[in-house]
Amino acid sequence: MKEILNAPFLREMMETADNMYRLGWDERNGGNISLLLDTAKAAEYLGGAEVKRVIPLGFDAAQLQGRLFLVTGTGRYFKNVKADPETNLGIVRISSDGQNAELLWGYRDGGRFTSEFPAHLMSHMARLSVDPENRVVIHSHPTYTLAMNYVHELDEKKFTHTLWEMCTKCIVVFPDGVGVLPGCSAAPTPSGRRPRRR
Repeated sequence: MKEILNAPFLREMMETADNMYRLGWDERNGGNISLLLDTAKAAEYLGGAEVKRVIPLGFDAAQLQGRLFLVTGTGRYFKNVKADPETNLGIVRISSDGQNAELLWGYRDGGRFTSEFPAHLMSHMARLSVDPENRVVIHSHPTYTLAMNYVHELDEKKFTHTLWEMCTKCIVVFPDGVGVLPGCSAAPTPSGRRPRRR
């Protein structure tokens, strides 16, 4: 069995988390990543790894039963992933009934996957239905985009246009633009404060 710390998928996750923190795409412990692993390639590093813990998912992920995911931990800082991947990351397998995640590696200090993992799994299911090559879901908290949510009109076309003007590389990264979720009203609440938006 190969040394897991040398696995290309683990090295890529470590570099991605480090870059996201270093480049300011996530603040403090904001954001999370889940990577759907190739089972055969992961087996070269995990072998017949025993289940260390069973963690309830809180919803039905039966569509993904048996699939392996490398996932950032809850409350973790991306800046720490590279220095201590076994504490800040975990590899889980979705149980045969789709109700649990079976921890095969990681979360060494008793941690668990990000609280956003169920939303990631729903996103993976939706993406896999149209793109069987889908592998990653990244939820980030870019500081400038968060600030824009409070001062910019939340019209998808206008918001996209502003992002493209701010950084011309954005048009390459998201040529179809960005979406704005319903319920992201710009109107202040009765307290006089604007609601938080995503």
